[in-house]
Amino acid sequence: MTIRSATISDAASLTELAATTMREAFGPPHNPTELVEEYIQSAISVPVMEAELTDRRSFFFLVESSDGQPVGYAKLRQHAPPRRMTHRNAIEIQRIYLLQNQIGQGQGRMLMEYCLNWARGQGYDAVWLGVWERNGRAIAFYERMGFERFGFHYFQFGTERQRDFWLQKQLIS
Repeated sequence: MTIRSATISDAASLTELAATTMREAFGPPHNPTELVEEYIQSAISVPVMEAELTDRRSFFFLVESSDGQPVGYAKLRQHAPPRRMTHRNAIEIQRIYLLQNQIGQGQGRMLMEYCLNWARGQGYDAVWLGVWERNGRAIAFYERMGFERFGFHYFQFGTERQRDFWLQKQLIS
């Protein structure tokens, strides 16, 4: 397994990976197929991915298997943290996903550690992320990684308004 920065040439494979991981993470039994597909149609496409990959405030990391196949990715994004967050010099881990068949093999931890080390190296004091309140497996993972809950916000997922918990992790001692 390798982790590398994604480039514009990865847009098509990253779009396919993002759609697949979205279906796996949020599709049935968690949400109706139609709701997930509506979200994918509106938010995950090659043009959207190309725009995100060329946004100077966004940073993508791609996880590849030993044979070079993409199996996961993360997106970090620079913007103002939520007001309730303790540290102001922070970056958001906006997405972090692995294919379902890769979960439980330590790759999520490696990808998260890569993101945390990258953020430290860029001089950030903290990271934050949003996680769907009904995604117990992800919440448990983030807590094991040292994240703490500090609030929530609402996320429009297709036609449904869902609640995400905000979690933060301090990077400095």
